[in-house]
Amino acid sequence: MRRHVLYSIILIFAGLALLEGAARLAETVLKPSSSAATADRPGWQAVFFGSMFDWHESDPDLLWRFRAGIQGSLIQTNADHLLGPEVPKAKGPQSYRLLLLGDSSPVGMGLPSRNQAFGELTRHQLDRLAGGRKTVELVNAAVSGYSSAQVERFLTLHGWDYQPDVVIVYCGNNDASLSGQYTDRELLERQRLRPVRAVLARLATYRVLRGMLQRGRPDHAAAEPVIRVSPEEYERNLRSIIAQGEAHHCPVIILKPPVPRLWPAGLQFKPFLQLTGTDGRVIVPDRMAAVLKRPISYCLDAQRFRQLYGRGDIFTRVVFSTVYADTLPPEQAAEYYQEQVLRQPDDPVAVNNLGVARWRLGQYADADRAFQRAREMFIGTHAADTTPSVRAAGSPFLYNRGINLLSLASGDTATAVDTSTIAYACLDSALQADYFSLRIKRPYGEVIDRLAHEPGVTVIDLPAVFRDNGGERLFFDHCHPTADGHRLIAQAIVRAVAAPGP
Repeated sequence: MRRHVLYSIILIFAGLALLEGAARLAETVLKPSSSAATADRPGWQAVFFGSMFDWHESDPDLLWRFRAGIQGSLIQTNADHLLGPEVPKAKGPQSYRLLLLGDSSPVGMGLPSRNQAFGELTRHQLDRLAGGRKTVELVNAAVSGYSSAQVERFLTLHGWDYQPDVVIVYCGNNDASLSGQYTDRELLERQRLRPVRAVLARLATYRVLRGMLQRGRPDHAAAEPVIRVSPEEYERNLRSIIAQGEAHHCPVIILKPPVPRLWPAGLQFKPFLQLTGTDGRVIVPDRMAAVLKRPISYCLDAQRFRQLYGRGDIFTRVVFSTVYADTLPPEQAAEYYQEQVLRQPDDPVAVNNLGVARWRLGQYADADRAFQRAREMFIGTHAADTTPSVRAAGSPFLYNRGINLLSLASGDTATAVDTSTIAYACLDSALQADYFSLRIKRPYGEVIDRLAHEPGVTVIDLPAVFRDNGGERLFFDHCHPTADGHRLIAQAIVRAVAAPGP
């Protein structure tokens, strides 16, 4: 009996060895599939944040994280790869500990100093209110580019090691954007299997079989990009955080992210068209790149921009430098695009650019008709295609019409937040369709609103706070608050936490 088992084992291994040898021979004869070579490539955001962002490094569980030991004016990290000074995992009896989870807003992107970020401001104000009875500590686990999927995974794997007394969550802007052919949940699941795949990749049999399965499939560049985290998955992630808080008898504060409404739609990702990965290919998927490369003009008023956002940070200035701009004076540009429209009557971009030229001339009624026509033409061409990249492609027409209507109303930006106006409807619709920028969308905000009634949860409506205290002027760019914005957020958190008292 033992001899038969031994022979069977030998035959199995011999067969596997022959199969592996045949596979290695096949690899030398067959051309490798380009789709197989790139099938495992994550979305462009995972590539950028994981390997091209100076402060980041790859993480085996979370895709990326901060590098340890950074000592900058804003980015200062400890040995645990978290922001701020070292915090021992064991909590002292007199400690009251805040665990802050989120994306680049709680990181403080755009601020000159770490001390101006709302997490640090909250810790300082609560520590002062405690009057020496408690020492308030902050564990800032926010990371640039994180979605709710990564936030939830961090809390599950590491967050409770720090024994927080309250968990504060700020995320959603990165969730509602396009990156590649995989959702964040799929990427994180694949990350778990990465060691197994690394071992299998050494076997020619695995490589050949995988290549055969991948043949005929579009590679990462040609595939339709998907939303990183859907509203449904966003809700599951937040509910998981809430359930974990309940299990650990720890309250959860969810900050509803505010975003500016006047930020140009469909534009933010354009600078990334210049970036290539280690394989030499542009990291942005082809379908996104085709939209971003369109020579589409925007109604951008430099004076209004400076009034609202100041000079903006360096990335904002880079984004605006990529906008397609006419070198012709407005009168000649209007004539040129009028001829373009006659030659290409079905081109919504030409009609849009004619509208922008009319806007520059102050001919707002004519411009409005052009933007309406461009939008109608775009919808007529893509009526059957509701993919996020196509929706994003139509967002500039809505944005331009909204800005033009503001100009028609003598530039009154209050019109942009008056929900009864057509300008508001256009700008809001542009925002909801803009998956080419990192701005939270309405369905995600509605998820947060529903969670406000859950036990142990406090929701802070930051869009309402910002709307009542300066609106657009509280942002540096597409989503990051100014120092004044951070102060308002800290004050709102302190009011929520100080009620029970640290």
